[in-house]
Amino acid sequence: MGFVKLAALILAIAAGLASCNTTDTLTPPADVGDGSAMTTSGGAGTAYDQAQSEPNQPFPAAPASNTMQSGAMPAQNSLDAQAQSLAAGNGPMQPPPPVYGNGQQPTLQQTAARQNALQQPSPIQQQQPAPQQQQPAPQQQQQQAAVAPAGGPTIRFLPIIGAPVQAVTPLSRQLGADARANGLTIKGSGDPASDHILKGYFSAFSDAGKVNVVYVWDVLDANGGRLHRIQGQETFASAAGDPWAAVPPQLMQQIATKTIAEYMSWRRGAPG
Repeated sequence: MGFVKLAALILAIAAGLASCNTTDTLTPPADVGDGSAMTTSGGAGTAYDQAQSEPNQPFPAAPASNTMQSGAMPAQNSLDAQAQSLAAGNGPMQPPPPVYGNGQQPTLQQTAARQNALQQPSPIQQQQPAPQQQQPAPQQQQQQAAVAPAGGPTIRFLPIIGAPVQAVTPLSRQLGADARANGLTIKGSGDPASDHILKGYFSAFSDAGKVNVVYVWDVLDANGGRLHRIQGQETFASAAGDPWAAVPPQLMQQIATKTIAEYMSWRRGAPG
């Protein structure tokens, strides 16, 4: 009885295997491929049959890993582009070089200049030039004494007789200025070491609406001997009761200038 069951089981398995060897079982219910040869209700065969009937065609070569079709290239800085580059074995994608206004890529010189500019530190503030050392102020020129060179002519004035202070002041100033201008050295009134001594006499009086100023200068030697006499008179209109009060300073200055001029004229012609 057990042998009969075993024989029946073997026959059933053999029948099943025989039914699996038919071609209908290996035919898929739908096309497998790119879908361009799908069957229709009126079609005359399946995609498998068409594949069997078409000649063998070589498979297209796979595109290079670093080549992408135009129009489908993602942005270089996007995550997809970075992922594709890493998957293809490339390093991280570098950012694109800067594009200038004309749309052209920068030259090597421009790129190097740009890198140098980025690497350079911030410019140091230009230091102000050190102020120039102040030149020492020139020494004030010493006021030269109105003296003649060593061995030059010398002169001294004795106190003036007959004129008030207001008249003598402008006279004395002008005498000193004119004497120095002519190269004379003025000695003090008590200094005996002088070539000549000038001694002046003045008087002023009114006459018929006019004021007359008379002056006399005696030129003396070092011992007091008279060598020469200078005299003159100035007249101007004035009805003042005090003639000296009416004498202007300019008139006394004029007398001083005439006195020095006449003295120098005499000195040049004096013997010795």
